[in-house]
Amino acid sequence: MPPAIHPVDLIQVLRFKHLTPAIVFFTSRRACDEAIDSFEHRHVPLPPKRTAAIQQALAPIITEYPSIAQHPFIPIVEQYGVAAHHAGHLPSWKIAIEELMRKGCLDAVFATTTLAAGVDFPARTVVVTQSSVRKARDFMDLTVSEIQQLAGRGGRRGKDFVGFVVITPSPYIDIGHLAKGLTGNPEPIDSQFVISYPMVLNLLKAHTIDHIQPILEKSFAQFQLNQRANTFETKLDGIEQQLTDFGQRECADWISQWQSFELAKRRRSHRHIKVPYETPEVNARLAFLTPGRVVGLSKEKAIVLRQYRSKGQAHAMLTVIRSRGRLVEYPAGSVTEVFDQVIDIAETRAFPWCTTASLEHAIEAIDDLPSRLRPLPIRVEDDATDNPILTETLSDEFPCPACPSRQACRKDHPQAIRLRQEEQRLTKTIHTLRTELWHSFQQHIEILQKFGYLTASCQLTADGEWARFIRINHSLLLTELIRMDAFNGIEPALLTGVLASIAHDDDRPGSFPRRSTGLGTVLKQVRTVAHSLAAYEDPPLLRSDIAAIAEIWVGEPHLPWSNLIRMTSMAEGDIYRILARTLEYLSQVHSLKATHPSLAEIADQAMNLMRRDVLEELP
Repeated sequence: MPPAIHPVDLIQVLRFKHLTPAIVFFTSRRACDEAIDSFEHRHVPLPPKRTAAIQQALAPIITEYPSIAQHPFIPIVEQYGVAAHHAGHLPSWKIAIEELMRKGCLDAVFATTTLAAGVDFPARTVVVTQSSVRKARDFMDLTVSEIQQLAGRGGRRGKDFVGFVVITPSPYIDIGHLAKGLTGNPEPIDSQFVISYPMVLNLLKAHTIDHIQPILEKSFAQFQLNQRANTFETKLDGIEQQLTDFGQRECADWISQWQSFELAKRRRSHRHIKVPYETPEVNARLAFLTPGRVVGLSKEKAIVLRQYRSKGQAHAMLTVIRSRGRLVEYPAGSVTEVFDQVIDIAETRAFPWCTTASLEHAIEAIDDLPSRLRPLPIRVEDDATDNPILTETLSDEFPCPACPSRQACRKDHPQAIRLRQEEQRLTKTIHTLRTELWHSFQQHIEILQKFGYLTASCQLTADGEWARFIRINHSLLLTELIRMDAFNGIEPALLTGVLASIAHDDDRPGSFPRRSTGLGTVLKQVRTVAHSLAAYEDPPLLRSDIAAIAEIWVGEPHLPWSNLIRMTSMAEGDIYRILARTLEYLSQVHSLKATHPSLAEIADQAMNLMRRDVLEELP
């Protein structure tokens, strides 16, 4: 979305105020490219001396990266001193723009927010034209970290005494949100560490299983899990302190005994009522679906207001509040995620099941929730055994009616049972957090043993010895395909196409060439295997159109890069990343030359055919 001020006028003002060079951040690649095109229509070229300096600086870069020699934006860069920089461009073009910016040849670079992270690319001024950015298929507010990353590009060390951040006026910009981002604390760093099959195999190759748990406990991921567990332990201490007010009575565990008595009484009075049944996954979540809990539904987040089960209903139901204050009823099984965040809710027995103040607070909170929330680890335990206290109560005459503590129990039980349930939830959550990584590691061991990569004593089998070298996403799928000889005698182009479809995880639509018959047959087999492994590993998208691009690039060795790009509506930077990632997958297969020499040779041939034109310019 362009700023309210025209890009040419914006740069002219920045030049007049001596605020160049500048980075102008837009919401989309298209807006960046359109801003560049607008300079040709206004025709405000640089003095010949500046143009000559840019051409002189570009010459050695073009020599090093010949693929940019015919780039359509080069004339605009030379004549107007502005450029576009985003993920849709080739890495060589982005390197050229970064080098020109460092040498002071450019007055402005129009870029997306991806430029702000991970690239040493400072300028005197940063121009912010948006307070939100497109992520996946929706616009979301910039996080505090993203806003500070943008602002942090203003000011060049050793050249500027001060950096500037300019916010352009626009009806689509939230000044208050940007102000909070510039002055607030950034979001906490979350570990992205996950247990994978190659990691398990390589750890067991180097260490005994007894030594691995201490290694996992020293990871940053486990440190963060322990921090969350410590927070829950503080809450647990408070709950246990409140429970001390309900001391021992006639029954050793009077809270459970009274609960069993109530259940037994209801069951005896309704002998023919069907006992509600939930799946183990839903049962594991029910205890956490309390008022105020933030949960994930299929397309958005919501806040639970109550959990109930009406007469005649076989499944637990939830009343939740969604964005824009919508109150909706959902089955508990519709919840896809339970998040580690609870909003304060004061409950009531009548609609809307909370006080007016709580409802208003929840409406504000649901709209202000961060885009990323930590999921609450909930371990599923398929335990269908009956409560032993309930069984004993049902088999005997009820002890509670004749108990001298009955009146006190009836009065205190509602509050005591809530505290007991919260204590059990917190205890279970703490245990899960403390053992989450190790539990995941053990689950991966069991799966690898099931497929024959590990022995019962956790030693690597012959297949496990070579499978540990496949250190990529969807490693289990690839190793299983290799074990079943799915790639025996395959052509290099077909192998490249299959690996490209496994490597690509973006479902955005585009225009691509049609796949060959042979590629369609192989992909059908790969898709069948992927679906059979879905319980152990998320299947890839396996897009045949993406596979066709890689197949054509390898299958037609004399095809120019420009012709390949014209076959698709995809940006050339995206095509480059697909092929570069596929090249990495091929290198993993090539590493199996000791155990699968023929397949490794095919991978080597495919790699040699891929490394040409743009793909041979960068390592």
